[in-house]
Amino acid sequence: MILRNKVMKKKIDGEAIAFYVIPCLSLHINSTLMITITIKNCNVCEISGPAKFTNKLYEMFRIKHPDAWHIMMYSRAKNWDGYVKYISDYGQFKIGLLNKVYNECLKMGQKVKIIDNRLPLGIKPVIPTVMGDKELREVQREALEKILYNKVGNTPFLICASDLAVNFGKTLVFCGLHQAFKRKLKTVLLLNSADLFKQFKKEIPELLPGEKVAFIQGSKCSEWGNFNVCMVQSLAGNINRYQKFLSEIDMVLIDEADVIDNKTYKTVIQHLYNSRVRVGLSGTLYMSELKKKLVHNMNIMSFIGDRVNQVKLAEMIDKGYSTPIICKLVYAHYKYTKDEDYPTEYKEVISDNVKAWRLSLSRTKYNIRRKRLPALIVCKFIGHCENLYRYYVKHLGNQYNIQYVHHKTKGRDEILQAFREGKIDILIATTIISRGQNFPELKYLQNTASMDSNEKSLQILGRLARTHMNKKKAYLDDLQFPGNYLKRHGNHRRMYYQKEKLKVIRVEG
Repeated sequence: MILRNKVMKKKIDGEAIAFYVIPCLSLHINSTLMITITIKNCNVCEISGPAKFTNKLYEMFRIKHPDAWHIMMYSRAKNWDGYVKYISDYGQFKIGLLNKVYNECLKMGQKVKIIDNRLPLGIKPVIPTVMGDKELREVQREALEKILYNKVGNTPFLICASDLAVNFGKTLVFCGLHQAFKRKLKTVLLLNSADLFKQFKKEIPELLPGEKVAFIQGSKCSEWGNFNVCMVQSLAGNINRYQKFLSEIDMVLIDEADVIDNKTYKTVIQHLYNSRVRVGLSGTLYMSELKKKLVHNMNIMSFIGDRVNQVKLAEMIDKGYSTPIICKLVYAHYKYTKDEDYPTEYKEVISDNVKAWRLSLSRTKYNIRRKRLPALIVCKFIGHCENLYRYYVKHLGNQYNIQYVHHKTKGRDEILQAFREGKIDILIATTIISRGQNFPELKYLQNTASMDSNEKSLQILGRLARTHMNKKKAYLDDLQFPGNYLKRHGNHRRMYYQKEKLKVIRVEG
């Protein structure tokens, strides 16, 4: 333990050994100088060992929050030093960090003993080959294998994450994990998207025929199942009602695991303290290596552990599981020389600029002539979305069915379903479509949102990746705009696409 209270020292066999004393507890470090990590339950681990090394770990896992100054200025945390401590003064840390702590101990040249106090699962997993009427692909079976046979040292450890590209078939992986334990583990699948919830309502019973599947949304739950698909907001908002059930869950599955760094997920997960299996999946997990994202990534890792598998979009394309995508960077010819803040620059260059609308429409017309419909135009803000819709309707309205959608649009679900069924030719949407939406026939996508986000850019790109018999290739136009911020953001997106090994072509707009 790292007990930063009373410290006593005594010589044993000529070597100074630290004794840490707190009320009602007395521990000593034996002369073997081994570090011991105890898995206390399915949420918490505890480390003990020589003070020289445990204190190093304490400092290593003490990270300055990137927004510390703002938090201290505008909150009641006046006595906070600005650091997030991932190992407490008493040597405790969240279970998801076990592998990271273990490896840091090894790097310091220490022997490490892991004591697992959790009850054993008692079931040996067997990787399925068929789910419902679908046969698992080789890459899906490999993903299951890396999750189910994961270890930290010699200790089986099924708290981990996989970074799986869009169109990988994450629903199959989730159901495959449940099936691997012969459906004997009571399972919860956590979601935060109503669109995904509706999608899973259809897909999961087909993949687990005969299973008792329940769908939990809102405050009313008439009956739980053996496999439960739950909106995380519903569980967190009714935690007193649901906490007994959560304490009985054996396996937790988390979709879109890159967004779980928030109070809602924390509230639910801390009540899942008997869940020996916890797996998070995402297509954009731990993607950013920027220092400002370190706390965000560590918070997620605290819940779901290290990434044990990664499959990129380019690999899916090479194997024929995803549609090949031609990525074009379309550069606007007009200039912007003002020195404004980001919101003003975005509004003047893109949202309210007829030149930007004209460039968007000209690229859409170019792709229409090449029979690349349906088309999806992605905007960042509601105002931009509605402005562009009016401009498109004015110039194309008599020829094509054009609709728009954002989170305030009435009948949003009906519009998205009509687009999915091919009843809408051109859909202009905000980034609400970036997650959980399946548009298999989509041939052309235009990213006019000009964001500086690797994750969001790839999520938008993923809408094109679905395979369909009516398309052999798909086409992305990423509009590159002038301005201090927008030009830099465009350069970052170019690097994101190249890092994903996509074919990138420069086009003058």
